[in-house]
Amino acid sequence: MKKFVTLLFLLSALVYGGDKASALTYEEGLEQTKPMALLIYADWADDYNDMLQAFDKMEGKNNKFNFIRMNIADKSTKAFNKSFHIYPGLPYVLLFKDRGKISRYLKKDCVLNESCFNERLKLFSN
Repeated sequence: MKKFVTLLFLLSALVYGGDKASALTYEEGLEQTKPMALLIYADWADDYNDMLQAFDKMEGKNNKFNFIRMNIADKSTKAFNKSFHIYPGLPYVLLFKDRGKISRYLKKDCVLNESCFNERLKLFSN
């Protein structure tokens, strides 16, 4: 049983990018000069796993953006939830640049389509 749990943990780390503890927070991302792609999700949302995989895949291919994940069901995101309108249709991606002064919304169908997601990132970063 212990070997099974260890194997399950290792597979989870590979599939989901391991421990994201070293990843930037939303607040830290705003302080960076790179634009930010912010995945807004909740564990219970439809297509959550598919979105996470597409987001992680794009993160591996694009070094011009900081890729940040935010679970809006978590109590630590209460300030963000009060500051920003939470759009229907979770999960989705918000793009920010110029320390949050400029933003764009990406629907899940675009994020799940690698060419659409990549094109939106390119257009936004220019």
